[in-house]
Amino acid sequence: MNHWLSYLIVSLSILVAGCSNLEVAPQRDVREHILDARQFVAEHGDTIWPGLSAAPFGILLIDGETERLFCHRGSPQGFEMTGDDPIVSCPVGSRAASFPADIQQTFSAVDDVAVIVIGTPEATRSTVDEWVLTIFHEHFHQMQFSWDGYYPGIADLQLDGGDTSGDWMLEYEFPYDLRRVANAFRNMADDLIKALEARGTDEFPQRVRRYWVTRERARNSVSEADWRYIELQLWQEGGARWTEAAIAALSRDLADAAVDAEERVIRELSVLDLRGHRRPALYSLGAGEVMLLEAGGVDWRSSYWSEPFSFGPQFVKLTAQDFFQ
Repeated sequence: MNHWLSYLIVSLSILVAGCSNLEVAPQRDVREHILDARQFVAEHGDTIWPGLSAAPFGILLIDGETERLFCHRGSPQGFEMTGDDPIVSCPVGSRAASFPADIQQTFSAVDDVAVIVIGTPEATRSTVDEWVLTIFHEHFHQMQFSWDGYYPGIADLQLDGGDTSGDWMLEYEFPYDLRRVANAFRNMADDLIKALEARGTDEFPQRVRRYWVTRERARNSVSEADWRYIELQLWQEGGARWTEAAIAALSRDLADAAVDAEERVIRELSVLDLRGHRRPALYSLGAGEVMLLEAGGVDWRSSYWSEPFSFGPQFVKLTAQDFFQ
């Protein structure tokens, strides 16, 4: 036998033997990710939003044919409670699954309390980091929905058409398909990208002013009620999208995910199509607006609850600053 062939066979044998002795790291239980997210928010969340750590943090995990409710405040009906979960260290109960396996949403799913309803990372086709950021995102929705002024303020917008279920917010008949409206929002996304790309440069004030003009044109393309709906979505979903990245940026382990979350906003804005994407298109628009306000030094978070459901007043403050004149 050729001595090089003999050497190759021996080397491969050693390699295979060595690999057989390697231990494959076991996949972490999804409950460990829930624990990590809850602990991180408890320790650092108030840095971003004072009071975030005190907001309800119940999670309904859809896992196969079972739903497990973690850390819910109270005694939920319909669940078999089994005491504290040994990993998450809070009360847990279970029942037969009733929601889609890939759901990622926060609503009053249990006892009229805002609960994060979410499938596993595998079912939602998410990496673990993406899944944890979604938990941060949805937890901010829990803070929004548990704020005393939320539901009275939403009622004052007069957008629900008499629907008390809350479904109107997802099914609102906004004129997504009108060409003039879709074009106005496409222009809005283009100028928002340009303003974001100008952060830290001398062109930033000019780009922000241009965005404000384009934003006002989009406003004028729809009715007053339709624009109130847009402002609500930008405020609600944009705030949550920004928050998920802001919290992640505080974690060394999630720093790359935080950067990717911001880059994803730009990517989504670059392909924004109101007719095709509909309501979810507003998530990146809202997040991009928050990124502009942050770059311009506007303390929008201190006004988030006192001037709710619209970022318009914050942009008025931004463009009124000295360096914009």
